[in-house]
Amino acid sequence: MNRALFRAMFKQHRKKIAVISTGIVLYEGLLTWVYPVIAENPAVTEIAVSLPAAVKTVFGVPENARTDTFEAFISGQFFARIWVMLMAVYGIQTANNLLAKMVDDCSIALLLSTPISRSEILSTQAAVLIFSGGILVTVTILGLFFGASRSGITICHDRYVRLGLLGFSFFSLIEIYSLFFSAWFVEEERALTYAAGLTLMFYCLDIVGGLSNKYSWLKKISLFQLFQPQEVLEGTKNPVDSIVGLNLVSIVLWQWAKRVFESQDLAI
Repeated sequence: MNRALFRAMFKQHRKKIAVISTGIVLYEGLLTWVYPVIAENPAVTEIAVSLPAAVKTVFGVPENARTDTFEAFISGQFFARIWVMLMAVYGIQTANNLLAKMVDDCSIALLLSTPISRSEILSTQAAVLIFSGGILVTVTILGLFFGASRSGITICHDRYVRLGLLGFSFFSLIEIYSLFFSAWFVEEERALTYAAGLTLMFYCLDIVGGLSNKYSWLKKISLFQLFQPQEVLEGTKNPVDSIVGLNLVSIVLWQWAKRVFESQDLAI
């Protein structure tokens, strides 16, 4: 990794990181502020319990999961769908900007004209990508800790830390395969299409698989099945195996990305 390049690339994305981080913390603050009011109203719990399984699936709530806890509330309203898609979109766009877009606008020619090797360039871009995602995950968890504390909500901090580690591994994999597509196609539009298309396919498989027992097998081939926030927060699922599996796949894809990028004949 090249430190000078890392600082330059990170500087280009820090404003976006700051904006997204602020939005996440404010939204979490809103959720933790309104939850005590909602929890005091039994009618809300009754409505949540009566929701059809298909509706719960759309919001990322397991079919037989509880609906009367803060963990169920924060998972359904934020972690299971909104946070996942926000982080996925950020990772895909940033990976594309860090490589494929630079090839398209020929700005990478300046880097290749320096003594920095292709492997070092790709390693630096990956470091910027993963470090940025790590900042957003950390801000998310710390922001929730602060909001819950201010609103008097009792939570198990260890479980949220585990969710943060799972989220970091999950989003890192999306970022790495997005970078892989950028290294493979070195064309902004195609790389973005494949990365976004693959993520959307996994997302749709997860939803469709939960709508009917007939199609439940689809959930097993969806990447999103490895990210079950409510189960992690309620302590019914240990995310260690998922974290290890996600990291192993990321490492393999990363090795492929380096080989592909180093062998590319870049027309710049």
